[in-house]
Amino acid sequence: MECLHKPMKTWRAETHIAKYDIEKITRIREKIRIVFGKESMMDDVALSERYDITSDGDLIIILR
Repeated sequence: MECLHKPMKTWRAETHIAKYDIEKITRIREKIRIVFGKESMMDDVALSERYDITSDGDLIIILR
C-alpha cells in the first residue's frame, strides 16, 4: 500500500541573500547619511537590494 501523506513544508520563508560588497555598502551608508541627514537602520542585505551607488558616487534608490 502506498503512503498518501506528503512531508510537511517548513513555513519559514525562503530568503535569498544577495551578494554584496562591504565597501559598497559602506559608501551607500555614507551617502544616505549625507543625503537624508541620518543613519540608515537597514541591514546590509536590505540596503543592497534597495540602494545602489554609481561609480561617480551618486546614490540610486531602487523602487519596486
